[in-house]
Amino acid sequence: MYAELVITASVAIALSFAMFWAMPPRLAKATLFLFLTNTVSVSFGSAMQYWFTVDEECNPGGPHFDYLFFTVYTAVVAQVFSAVGIWLFNRYFVKFRMRRALMISAVISSVSSIGDLALVLRWNKAWGIPDKAFYLLGDTILEPAVGMMAYMPCTVLMSKLCPKNMESTTFAILASFSNLGGALSRSFGVFAMSAAGIKTDLTDGGSCDFDNLPVLIVVCGMILPLVAVPLTYVLIPDMDMHAESVEEESSPDATEGERTPLMRGESEGARGGLRNRA
Repeated sequence: MYAELVITASVAIALSFAMFWAMPPRLAKATLFLFLTNTVSVSFGSAMQYWFTVDEECNPGGPHFDYLFFTVYTAVVAQVFSAVGIWLFNRYFVKFRMRRALMISAVISSVSSIGDLALVLRWNKAWGIPDKAFYLLGDTILEPAVGMMAYMPCTVLMSKLCPKNMESTTFAILASFSNLGGALSRSFGVFAMSAAGIKTDLTDGGSCDFDNLPVLIVVCGMILPLVAVPLTYVLIPDMDMHAESVEEESSPDATEGERTPLMRGESEGARGGLRNRA
């Protein structure tokens, strides 16, 4: 387990350095931001899924959701409220500058994990709210809407960092690093669940242990996503969400030929070709 963690962390560090070697600084910083924020949002969804669905023997006093409710009904409702999240973003977030939008999205992502914490600590029972109703309100309605509002600023940022005539390549690089960060977050999530002593062995002779699940929610679901707040000041340009691109925000009169090339190895001939086409 520790060997895999060291290898994973080493790959992440090497890729971070490679970004600044291969890309212009501004693009490399934004790519690193997307990569890091996805990586530190450590995924422990499998532990939560087991906690919600296992039987009384494995999780005494748990909600014991049936799979029809957990995977079908809630999925339909979640898709609807993801669309609501997009509407809320278009209605309110587009008025913000990029840094502010990303910081707010990090904060609301952190706060939304309180719903899971309340369920695991059984606060909803003390408040007289049934498990299914509280889960629908939090994980099925609030979290998809909040998650989409947090996702949209990153997508807008990626679109605005794409140099003219290089949109497909740039977006593919940004999206690839973002997806890689998500994959690494799942790897770190496996290690975090092991370190927290979470056990979900449902086979004969196996055991279940969710005692440290609240700690996992607080650290991985509420604290680590807030790393994005200071990173926005270091890695993200303070641009207007309505700007066509970062170049427009920083230098409205810049011509296509004056813009920073996508890769440091781009030849003078390639840049000249872009100017000729302009």
